[in-house]
Amino acid sequence: MGPDQEAITRLLTETIEQIAQDDKSFTRAKIVFTESDERCGLTAELDGVKREGVPLQIDLEQLEDAQTQPGARAQLKESLRLYFRKVMGTP
Repeated sequence: MGPDQEAITRLLTETIEQIAQDDKSFTRAKIVFTESDERCGLTAELDGVKREGVPLQIDLEQLEDAQTQPGARAQLKESLRLYFRKVMGTP
């Protein structure tokens, strides 16, 4: 894993942990992250629940921006939060 991949993994881990603490909607997350070209896909199983089979599409540039720009990080966090609600089957 290269330095960029490590930074993205760290960013996603920190953001997912923040959502778990903020929302208290799940305690365990199993995340699968795939990268191809400029797009990434993320699927999640939260507390053993996976009601959303379609991966969340994330632009690689958005992930890179989220490492240094608070606005981009907030946008990523909200995208993940909305996706996690779909996974859990809550509105």
